[in-house]
Amino acid sequence: MFAIIRRVIDQEARLAVPAADLTPGADLYKLGLTPYSAVRILLALEREFEVELPRGLLKRETMQSIDAVARALHIAMSANGARSAA
Repeated sequence: MFAIIRRVIDQEARLAVPAADLTPGADLYKLGLTPYSAVRILLALEREFEVELPRGLLKRETMQSIDAVARALHIAMSANGARSAA
């Protein structure tokens, strides 16, 4: 999952350093992430993982770091699985 997140970040944002060089907890906003790029990344990740992030996760904190993005995707995938099982 982290490799895909890093690839999408590199494709959709122009950060100060390549995503491959970032620690999972690095602050993406301090490295140049803009709100526009954050939306582009979230949309690309939703397509990539075939999930929709819950409305409550559509906030700045979700894109704060690679770790935060991964947590949000796990929540979205769990919610999607719960809906599919119902």
